[in-house]
Amino acid sequence: MKNLIYYIVLVCLSINSYGQNFAVPDSILNGVESRQFEYTYTAKFDYKIVYPISYDSSKTYKVLLGLSGGNASEKIVNYCYYTLFDSKYLENYIKILPLGPSGRPLSGIDSTEINALIEDIMKREKVINHDWILAGTSMGGYAAFNFAYARPELFEGIITFPGGIREEKVSEKWTNYKILLAVGELDEPNWTELNLSTKAQLEGNVETVETFILKGQEHIISPDYDIDEVYSKYFAIKK
Repeated sequence: MKNLIYYIVLVCLSINSYGQNFAVPDSILNGVESRQFEYTYTAKFDYKIVYPISYDSSKTYKVLLGLSGGNASEKIVNYCYYTLFDSKYLENYIKILPLGPSGRPLSGIDSTEINALIEDIMKREKVINHDWILAGTSMGGYAAFNFAYARPELFEGIITFPGGIREEKVSEKWTNYKILLAVGELDEPNWTELNLSTKAQLEGNVETVETFILKGQEHIISPDYDIDEVYSKYFAIKK
């Protein structure tokens, strides 16, 4: 019961945080395309896709799965791309940014839906089948671990801004992962506590796990924050 109450509180904080109206410069969304596919006869899944600037259709690419917070509406996904997933360190990655199906947060989609999304990406795009990166914020930070449970062989690591493991156990298939758990300096204490508890669970069960403080930031990262600080830390981690 305690864990359930704790989870409900975090969900409410996330929904309230994402209640604002996000503004993204039009120039940021140049090159951001939309995709849709059916994962059942009655339901559809939407995601955004961003190709490398120097995209070459004869090559294959690694993937960054950017998992947004709240209910992952189009506005939230656009804003999360603007503030979290548009980094010089990801210039050679195909970036996939899922929207929450039927208004559900990405943390609420199940393994069947996760696999349907991944199979659609692999069928339609020229991507490799390993060394993808999961990056997620808030409810998307929870979702990152759900994606890793569903398809552990695909990923090399996870970055959260913040996020973490709730009641699940650490997968024995994550032993090669490197994980960076970031949290805003001004974020709600529950998120910092989640970072620390997740780190404690992961230590000794993954290749590397580190924490990172986003100086001067709250739960919703400001466009003024240099997100490359996080990615430079991640890519500097040696397995």
